[in-house]
Amino acid sequence: MKRRGALLAVALLLLPSAGATRDGGSRLAATGRSEVVVTLSAPPLALAPHGAARVNAAQHSFRTALGERLPEARVRWRYRLVQDGFAVTLPLRDIPALRDLPDVRDVYRSARYGPELEQSPGDIGAPAVWGAGLATAGQGVKIGIIDSGVDEHHVYFDPAGYTTPAGFPKGQRVYTTPKVIVARAFPPPGSSPAARQPYVQGDNPHGTHVAGIAAGDPGTHASGGRTASGVAPKAYIGNYKVFVPTISGVSPNANSPEIVAAIEAAVADGMDVINFSGGETEIEPSRDIVARALDAAAEAGVVPVVAAGNAYEDEGVGSVWSPGTSQRAITVGAAGIDGSPATSFHADFSSVGPTPISLRMKPDVVAPGVNVLSSVPGGWSSISGTSMASPHVAGAAALLRERHPSWTVEQIKSALVETGKSVRLEPDSAVLAGPQFVGGGLISLPAADQPLIFTDPTGLSFGLPRPGSDTRRTVQLTDAGGGGSWQVSVDQWSELPGSQIVVPATVDVPGTLPVELAVTVAGAQGDASGFVTLRRGADVRRIPFWGRVSVPALARHTALSLVHTGSHSGSTVGQPALVGHYRYPEDPRGLGVHVKLRGPERVYRVRIRKRVANFGVVITSESIRGGVEPRVVSGLDESRLTGVAALPVVGNAYMPEYGARVPVAGALLPRPGEYGIVLDSPSASGAARFTFRYWVNDVTPPKVRLKTRTVGSDEPVRLRITDSGSGVYPASLSASVDGERVDARYVHGRVLVSTAGLAPGRHRLQLRVSDYQETRNTENVARILPNTRFFSASITIRGR
Repeated sequence: MKRRGALLAVALLLLPSAGATRDGGSRLAATGRSEVVVTLSAPPLALAPHGAARVNAAQHSFRTALGERLPEARVRWRYRLVQDGFAVTLPLRDIPALRDLPDVRDVYRSARYGPELEQSPGDIGAPAVWGAGLATAGQGVKIGIIDSGVDEHHVYFDPAGYTTPAGFPKGQRVYTTPKVIVARAFPPPGSSPAARQPYVQGDNPHGTHVAGIAAGDPGTHASGGRTASGVAPKAYIGNYKVFVPTISGVSPNANSPEIVAAIEAAVADGMDVINFSGGETEIEPSRDIVARALDAAAEAGVVPVVAAGNAYEDEGVGSVWSPGTSQRAITVGAAGIDGSPATSFHADFSSVGPTPISLRMKPDVVAPGVNVLSSVPGGWSSISGTSMASPHVAGAAALLRERHPSWTVEQIKSALVETGKSVRLEPDSAVLAGPQFVGGGLISLPAADQPLIFTDPTGLSFGLPRPGSDTRRTVQLTDAGGGGSWQVSVDQWSELPGSQIVVPATVDVPGTLPVELAVTVAGAQGDASGFVTLRRGADVRRIPFWGRVSVPALARHTALSLVHTGSHSGSTVGQPALVGHYRYPEDPRGLGVHVKLRGPERVYRVRIRKRVANFGVVITSESIRGGVEPRVVSGLDESRLTGVAALPVVGNAYMPEYGARVPVAGALLPRPGEYGIVLDSPSASGAARFTFRYWVNDVTPPKVRLKTRTVGSDEPVRLRITDSGSGVYPASLSASVDGERVDARYVHGRVLVSTAGLAPGRHRLQLRVSDYQETRNTENVARILPNTRFFSASITIRGR
């Protein structure tokens, strides 16, 4: 399980293990309260700058009604720029009533994101644009680092020679310097005292490392006699701490309300660039509040830069994480540099597009992300990851912002994407990596500084066209100093039989470039990808594109309609074997699940008619052990898995069972529409009869009732556990008495807790149990462990 081990190495640096119940999110849940984001109907001011009066009036009405109708609710954060709404803490029972308050558009449960871990300004050509005497090395530009906190006293951020700009410092000023000009912390409810400080000793070093890559001081003496410089070494840094420590000292993930609050603050503070080197598996983008906030920040004129994720070895193609799925953010993958930029290669951990649910053309670019030297508290370290690639691009965007202050966010993005350099697929291979791996390629600042043309969009996704179709896209071309006629061709074309990319021979700038993916009736299935290349003499600009010609085999099944939740029975015996492979993600073997399911499948059709939090199935029995596995797809199309939630593995990193196989598949925050639930077999010999449980919108944990409070010596304590939604997940059951773990057995709703060895008298029993939906939950759809019950009671052991 090497790949799973690599994934856990990232998780363990940031996530609590069995002590997860002590983090802020869990302790808030233990009080019966939750944190949610409430958005109102007016567009935020970043999208509608003249709408302040409407926003203020609606927010006043909401807060008045909130106080009158839900007096136990408390507003934690107010959003006006990148969202119109509030972060609110309130009793769990009151959450449904929020939707009845004036002007409420939607209510989002707290989501949590985790930093992503895994060289140099010279590799992307940064020194070439710094100017004589570092005249244009980022002076006056402000980069907001939304991360785990920045050690403002590190030598890499020496404030000597800097002058604090007008209106600064901001935030907790004791943590600022003339270099680090903003210091803010965004602790979730119930956090440790250290979480309220922008930086304390013991904070995760991730943020300090990222900040150094983006804007560390020029010519700083590092370890081993080396000299280090950030990409924009003269830029200012804004420290926005969202990855916070728990009381146990372990740094977990960041809550979505706090991340949105940090984005809001960065925009209001006047940051020019935002870097967020964090992520989680994708959910439906229109319901992803962090991705939406980044899109709004771009509209407000701030360049958002995001890490793509480190999931390729675990999930294969289609592994880009949220909020790298943001339409307008610059999503960054990682490249290794083998001696020079000309020999760069795709880093084997770096996530690969398309985005798994929205099928967007991502990542946008790549940057150095292997063994990157930068600052950490108390010294220096070389770390690998897309987290390290992302601040290279943030620094590059800062340099372009200084040198070209009239460029828009989209134009800065275009300059970086369309001037990217080719990257090899592997270190020892001459094969070039396609757009799914590297987007436009390795960023090159000298070329981006003189892009000649701007394109909108910067990359193209054709989605999943069928044979016999023509799918058209249009690219708007704007003059950036290279107007006139350009030759057009298609390079690194995947040569998919029966498919063709149709482009004109030439195009004038400014103008419109039509691009068409034409597929014959007999066209083969597979990826259709490459670059639309514009040439004029020695100048070359590339537009990455991707699509996949697909013929859904599941649609040929006679699907059975599932109308009612609860228990059902079925069989794959005698059913056709039409589907052997599902996507996206395409290759989840690193998660320990089957990639190929060559046996027969039974297909069920479900229709989600309104917005729900989730739905799913669990196989409760089968005639052949391991003979059937569940999958969930959108639109009866095996190429449209509902992300990682569709796979039979525990994807909730806060469960001790994280990574374990479990016969469950589902969807998180699905859009209303038609879905397929597929019970498939790994092989023809695995056909089996089965029973399964189907649920929709399970947002409550199991119920626990103590049956025996007083027992004799060595007599077990009896409890009753029920769950009317997805059902009790037996493997999640754990119990302790007076803080010491004890044996507990679950059988058909009954739990027996051992009291062996306990002395007569009163004791404190604590029990934790989850339902099957909890195995689907990831940190960007709900607070920590929303479907887990933490039960505590006093018990008495009678004397002999």
